[in-house]
Amino acid sequence: MPMSRADVLEKPSLRELLAVAVISASVLGLQMALMRTLSISRWHHFAYLVVGLALLGFGASGTWLGLFSHRLIPRFLPWCRGLTLGLAISVNLCFRLAEMLPLNIQYVLFSGEQIFYLFCYQVLIFVPFLFAGVLIGLCLIRFSSSVHQVYGANLLGSGAGPAIALGLMTWLSPARIVQATGLLIWATVFLWRVETRDKALWRHLAIPLLVGLFLTLDLAALSMPLRIDPHKMLAEMRRWEKQGDAQHLVTRQGPRARLDVFSSPRLHYTLFAGLTAVVPPPPQSLLLVDGDTAGPIFRIDVQTEAAILDHTPMSVAYRLSPRPKVLLLGETSGVNVWLARRFGATEITVVLENPQLLELFRGPLIDRGGRVFEGRDLRVQVASPRHYLEYSHEHFDIIQVASAESMAAGVSSLLSLHENYLLTVEGMARCLEHLTPRGLITTTRGLQSPPRDNIKILATLVKAFEQIGIRKAANHLCQLRNHLAGCTLAARQPFHLKQTQDILRIGDQLWLDIDTLPGFDPSSRKPFNQLIGPEGTKGSFFELAAARIFSADREKFFKDWAYNVRPATDDRPYFFDFFRWRSLPKFIESHGHYWFQRLDLGYMILVISLAQIVAAAILLLLLPLFVWARKRTTASPLTLFYFLLLGFAYLALEMSLMQRFTLLMGDPLLAAGAVLSGFLFFSGCGSLCSIRWVHSPLKAIAVSGLAITLIAPLVLFLSQSLLGFVATWHTAGRFVFSLSLLAPLAFLMGWPFPAGMSLLEESSPALLAWAWGFNGFASVAAAPLTVLLAMSFGFRLVLTLAIMAYLFAVVSGLRLWRTVG
Repeated sequence: MPMSRADVLEKPSLRELLAVAVISASVLGLQMALMRTLSISRWHHFAYLVVGLALLGFGASGTWLGLFSHRLIPRFLPWCRGLTLGLAISVNLCFRLAEMLPLNIQYVLFSGEQIFYLFCYQVLIFVPFLFAGVLIGLCLIRFSSSVHQVYGANLLGSGAGPAIALGLMTWLSPARIVQATGLLIWATVFLWRVETRDKALWRHLAIPLLVGLFLTLDLAALSMPLRIDPHKMLAEMRRWEKQGDAQHLVTRQGPRARLDVFSSPRLHYTLFAGLTAVVPPPPQSLLLVDGDTAGPIFRIDVQTEAAILDHTPMSVAYRLSPRPKVLLLGETSGVNVWLARRFGATEITVVLENPQLLELFRGPLIDRGGRVFEGRDLRVQVASPRHYLEYSHEHFDIIQVASAESMAAGVSSLLSLHENYLLTVEGMARCLEHLTPRGLITTTRGLQSPPRDNIKILATLVKAFEQIGIRKAANHLCQLRNHLAGCTLAARQPFHLKQTQDILRIGDQLWLDIDTLPGFDPSSRKPFNQLIGPEGTKGSFFELAAARIFSADREKFFKDWAYNVRPATDDRPYFFDFFRWRSLPKFIESHGHYWFQRLDLGYMILVISLAQIVAAAILLLLLPLFVWARKRTTASPLTLFYFLLLGFAYLALEMSLMQRFTLLMGDPLLAAGAVLSGFLFFSGCGSLCSIRWVHSPLKAIAVSGLAITLIAPLVLFLSQSLLGFVATWHTAGRFVFSLSLLAPLAFLMGWPFPAGMSLLEESSPALLAWAWGFNGFASVAAAPLTVLLAMSFGFRLVLTLAIMAYLFAVVSGLRLWRTVG
């Protein structure tokens, strides 16, 4: 039965708009809470894979509404109340059921049972987003004549959701926020009106109150069970604790990370200590960040107890620089503070990105090694390392890139999806500019086979030297290694003869092999740590790579190497992305059945996520549309292309600017909050105002589309050109400045969708639900697609494609509806 005009022309009340806003805020908050929860209990990649597919519920809701909206609209309010209750229940219930599944993501490729568990897990997380998509889409169709109001409320609520969720994560765990989200959605039931003539009025109160009681008891009395991946260090430490071999000291929750500290006599962890070490590590605790090892916390009071640090590759820079002024970028556990003190550092500046780390050391850990961050020789700056380099005017004798000091990313590439603006050409150039004339940059990474991390660091520093005008970078670089890690040294001035001799002497003392050093032939010395090298040569792959990077055929080396070791840039800030399609067949051949476990997973997870979304869209959206359209002769599905373009363009533009504003804000968390919440909030304002400012939907599409294509490049230009100026401002000032840059663009981006829906309501109202589904699908697919494009080609290309998509949307909209508007 087709919908009548009376069914869709009624305007929404303030209560109904508020209900849409609250549900939208809750769903975006739920998304963020799930991402954080799964990053802790599983892995960031798994969270991306599961939540990415779950969000397709918004796309699938278009199919549901396209097929059944004519049955839902006549009983709109009862369905809204029922869907809201279903959403509230499913948020908690589905996540609990999903976490009960014995899923081990490491064995998905080797077990049909694990594949089934993964499918069930994804379906369970998918259900709440399907409920939410149907509910919001139903409101858009019911009030299609006032779509700008409903869509505006949707965007305003979506903008508030991430900000509220991030604020709550300071006090509540992400799992608790999932529970609280269900209770908030339940309260929305009472915003939907109840027909006064309904004889079963008691039912509309009794059932919601019963559900509310259940959700309240769930939040108050039951914790959300988390199945920690058995391969994470948090699971291992809990096993030690059950055996009586470890003590859990403290846990801190926050929007940036979950911090755990364990103490155990079995911990003897000193990163990269060489074979010359004859003293044991000091008593220590272990710091975990999101369940993974971040580093040891030495429970000592004086630097003499940290003698084992003298035998690490990180000590080489300190041996070359007497009484240095030191900058530690991204230090977490304080170990490198002890290292600097052991070698007589006169002044130490520590840059911490997570303020909760400092609170942890100066609070519950103060008597368990926390005093490492106290002393007259120490200053602590809470900032991202790159942002500190942008606003600081100080110069240092040693800049230690402590955030890079971990085992290599090659085994599972857990960092490959993370943007890192320090380990880019521009970031390393800033480090070089902050060195004194005798200064050194020191960066240490674990070894891997085939090598990639340390090679990429060397290549990045070569490009950084060239960026500041130094062409013979080989004279400024040294790379040496023990059996565990490689250390790359970059000197502001060329290494002179005495420094070269000192490095050779230190190498002999610490059993370090030197792969590149000005005026030194590595083949002239017998190696301490023999590594496999190219066939027919005696040298290591590191030696070969250094020679090629310093030569004229550097580009050919980048193309021929098995991994992507081309330097990262601010436009492509993915230092830990080493994946290359060309090398995949050889990788499978080398590792056999275990190729997936040894693969750089980040890139592949994006590909799998996009493939899943496209396959699900074909099954849940395109095939039902094809079957449905065959029975309709008046509706042209070609009009849906407009909404597909809008969905991609909005997300691609948002993500491109979020990347740029990370540098401007100096904090990835603040940048995500400012761009995501700001975009959605101002787009909601634009949607609400569009009908008043431009009465013709066609004119709204033309004006907004053309304005967006002009303003977006201007916003990008201003954010780049004013970076150095704004970096010195207070956080609040940078936040306001960022919002003021985003506001005009985001305001206009709220116009095209409601304008298109208004025109579709006039020409083909039967396609309204499908338009909502196509827009949702494109928005979800755009997330992995834009990151894939950015990793391969850069964010400038993504921005260009987003602008082109808006232009194509404008052209297609004007052509499709020129006779309507």
